Amino acid sequence: MRPSNWISAESRRLRGSVIEDVAIDPRVPSAATGEGRSGLCECVAVQIRLRAEADLDSCVRVAEAVRGIDRYPAYLTGSLHDFLASEDALAAWVAERDGEIVGHVALHRRSSDAVLALASACLGQPSDRLAVVARLFVAPAERGKGFGRSLLNVATQDALARGLWPILDTLAAHAASVRLYENCGWLRAGVVTTKLRDGVEFEEIVFLGPRPSTT
Repeated sequence: MRPSNWISAESRRLRGSVIEDVAIDPRVPSAATGEGRSGLCECVAVQIRLRAEADLDSCVRVAEAVRGIDRYPAYLTGSLHDFLASEDALAAWVAERDGEIVGHVALHRRSSDAVLALASACLGQPSDRLAVVARLFVAPAERGKGFGRSLLNVATQDALARGLWPILDTLAAHAASVRLYENCGWLRAGVVTTKLRDGVEFEEIVFLGPRPSTT
């Protein structure tokens, strides 16, 4: 649980395909200033960069840890490797801290038909003008540091640069994810119910991101 004096800040510097984010935690002494816990902050940097093929095994390990806690993804027809290496992806990124991958996000062209239909109706846009932020997760030990927000922002900005309207869907039961999207200014379009072949049903909230300037 975070202390009441927790400060979260991000500093962004674009370096080619790499964005550097800095989270600040006043509980930790600053290596830069030499001041201790009663003093100032240590900057904890994470790099957000395009995912490489060589990253997939590390991404799968993080996804396994996430699934063990959050049961995400809720349904999986193949392996987690296949889930991440989707041919539908326009791009994918990883968050890397101290040489280790701690988070992941992708931008896809499609989601379920129900999700796309609801988003299209709310926005008055055909589904081919939408981009789906997907496969967003952060390692359990690295949560609460702003990494999920940074990954979401990178995927959102990429969608907007393509002239596409970013949307996403998340399980209604995932309260932390819902809170993140709402705190980032995404709007609820509504709820869709997905029913699997084995009869299992679950509700997903569809969120709408910022409008692209070309729309």
